Amino acid sequence: MSPRFLPVSKMIDKKNIEKLLEQILAEKEVFPVLVKISQGNKISVFLDGVDGVKIEDCAFVSRQIENSLDRDKEDFELEVSSYGVGNKLLLPVQYKINIGRIAKSMLADGKTYKGKIIEADEERFTLETEKKGKKKSEKTKELITLTYDECRETKVIVSFN
Repeated sequence: MSPRFLPVSKMIDKKNIEKLLEQILAEKEVFPVLVKISQGNKISVFLDGVDGVKIEDCAFVSRQIENSLDRDKEDFELEVSSYGVGNKLLLPVQYKINIGRIAKSMLADGKTYKGKIIEADEERFTLETEKKGKKKSEKTKELITLTYDECRETKVIVSFN
């Protein structure tokens, strides 16, 4: 892929970086989860992928961005990394990737649910939760379907079993 320079106006702009990432990652197994531009033109790109993110993926994206922006016109600092386990899920595809894992969702009203993600689409996801029965050892399963809009955050609970 040959470098493409963005229009001179303002290269270090979140929308420009997101468009650039679309082109760079069009045929890759990783995708951008979050792009941040901070003071001093510090560009932070966080990637995720169906099979995780390898160092090679980060290096590739970093090189492509470096080759596509002109430091002589607008200087910048660049950081490309994996979004990381334990951060809140931001995109529907992240819920799909994590089907089968335990997650904790906090709703906008503060109510929380913990359960296994068993289904996810573009608008909602379903958790299989356990409720305590009448006896201490008795547990029943309950399916809770939530829309992404009603959740303040959902995080996968990291398990080392």
